[in-house]
Amino acid sequence: MASTLSERGRKYASVGEEDLEFTVVRDNRYDATKNPSGIISLGTADNFLMHAELADFVHHKVAIDHHAFGYGQGSRGSIRVRKAMADHLNRYFQPHTPIPAEHVVFSAGVTAINDLVAWNLTDAGDGILLGMPVYGDFQKDLTARSGAEILYVPMQGVDPFSPAAIEKYEASLQKAESRGVHVRALWLCHPHNPLGQCYPPEALQAYMRFCHKHGIHLISDEIYGLCVFDTGDSAAIPFTSVLSFDPAGLIDPNYLHVFYGMSKDFGAAGLRLGCLVTRNDELLRAFGALSQFAWPSHLSCETAATMLEDVEWTSWLLHLSQQRLGENHGFVRQVLDDAGIRYHHGGNAGYFLWIDLSPYLPPATTGAGPMMQERVLAQRLLDAGIYLATGEKFASEEAGWFRVVFTHEKATLEEGLRRIAGMQRSRGESGIGSTKSHDTGVEI
Repeated sequence: MASTLSERGRKYASVGEEDLEFTVVRDNRYDATKNPSGIISLGTADNFLMHAELADFVHHKVAIDHHAFGYGQGSRGSIRVRKAMADHLNRYFQPHTPIPAEHVVFSAGVTAINDLVAWNLTDAGDGILLGMPVYGDFQKDLTARSGAEILYVPMQGVDPFSPAAIEKYEASLQKAESRGVHVRALWLCHPHNPLGQCYPPEALQAYMRFCHKHGIHLISDEIYGLCVFDTGDSAAIPFTSVLSFDPAGLIDPNYLHVFYGMSKDFGAAGLRLGCLVTRNDELLRAFGALSQFAWPSHLSCETAATMLEDVEWTSWLLHLSQQRLGENHGFVRQVLDDAGIRYHHGGNAGYFLWIDLSPYLPPATTGAGPMMQERVLAQRLLDAGIYLATGEKFASEEAGWFRVVFTHEKATLEEGLRRIAGMQRSRGESGIGSTKSHDTGVEI
C-alpha cells in the first residue's frame, strides 16, 4: 500500500518504534510471584528505590488548588516552580552568579529540552559534538526534528575526563569543517551517562575554553548532579556544576547552558519536568515561542514546586537517595567481581555501571561486524530474561559493553545479576552457549 504520509512523516515512521522497555519488556515484565520467568529490565534509568517516599510526600503534602486544572501561567512552567527551582539550584549547585527565576524555563521533560534547544541552536546539517560513549537517545533527541548531525568523538584511549580529551574534540571539529559541516554545539553528560563519573574542574574549564575558541555552545546536562554517592574511593571526583565558574576568560555566558529536571535527583521521571538554565535572552525567547508543543503539566509544576520548597524534606530525600545508590552500586560491583565480569571503574554518580561482556560475544560470522555480534548477545540475554541497553546504543568504541541500571529493589536486582553472572559459568570456548545456569535455571 502506498504511504499516506509526507516524506518527513515516512522518515519518522521508519525509526519511530518505541524502546524495547515499553514493548517487549512491558508485556512480559518480571514479578517474583506472578511472573518469575518474565524479563527483568536493567536497561532503563528509572529509580525504583525512591518511589515509595515520593508517593508518601505527594499523598500527605501536596494540595492541588482548582486552578491547577487550567492552563496555568504559560508554556514555560509556573512562576512558582521556576522560582523554586532557581532557589534549589542556587542552594546546591553554588553558581558563581545567583540564578534568577527568569533564567529557568520548563518543558515536558529533559528530552523535550534537548529537542527544543537543538532546534534553536542548529540548522539542518549543522554538527553537534558528542564524546564516546554517550547517552544513546541524544541521537534521536538532538537530530530527529532539527536535522542536525551528531559528530561522535572517539577517545581512542584518552581519558574523557581530562583536559587531554580536548585534542580529540579539536580533531573531530576540524574534520567536520573540512567537509563543510558547521559545528554549533558540544553536549556533555555531567555526571556522565553511562560511565557514572563527574568531570573535574580543570576538564570543565578546558571544555569551556574550547567552545569559546570556536564560538560554539556548551550544553551541560546535569540531571544527575545530586546523584553522587560515596564509594569509599578517595580519588573519586565530586560534582561541580559549570555554573559555579566565573565565565570571564572561559566562555561567553550566552554560549553556556545547563539542563536539569525532576527525573533523576528526585527519582520522579513520571512528573515529566525538565528545565533549561541559561543567561541567553535570545534563546529564552526562541524557547518560549516553541514551548507550547511540550507544555509542562501545571499539576506536575505544582507538585514539583511543593517538593522543592520543602527544603528540609528535599535535603532528607537527596541524602537517602545517595545512601541507597551507594549501597546498590557497591552490591553490583561485588557481584560482578565475584563473577569475574569487568566494568568501568571510577564511577560515583548516576544509576548505572558500564560492564564489559565482550568475552561472551558469539563467534563472528562472515560479513558481520562486532556490533552485529553484540546485537546477537543482547537478544540472547533477552531470551534469557534480562534486558540491558547495548554499547552500540551508547556509541561505544568497542563491542560488548552494556549499561546495567542498579536502581531496583535488592531482590529484583539480585535476580537480574544472577542471570547475567550465569553467563560466566555457562560460557563455552566460543562464547555463550545454550546451557542452563545452575543458580537460576535460566537458559543462557
